[in-house]
Amino acid sequence: MTTTTTTTTIIIIIIIIIIIMWKQNTAQAVPIVISSTGVIPKSLSQGLKRLDLHPNTYIQMQKSVILGTCSTVRNFLNYKSEHRA
Repeated sequence: MTTTTTTTTIIIIIIIIIIIMWKQNTAQAVPIVISSTGVIPKSLSQGLKRLDLHPNTYIQMQKSVILGTCSTVRNFLNYKSEHRA
């Protein structure tokens, strides 16, 4: 199985679980993908529209991701400096 096939299968399973748990007739998956450096796909604005979110929501999302990445890097660098021989 390829990564894309596996991802698609997982998304379908999650949608089925949501339909059963919340007793819904239908459910849709809206992919929200942001890299660890804050890069977003062009399709993100369409997803935000489908969720009825403000078009500039991606800016706050990018800030959060970048701050998280900085925190991870800072922790890694502190760990490396504390554990040098």
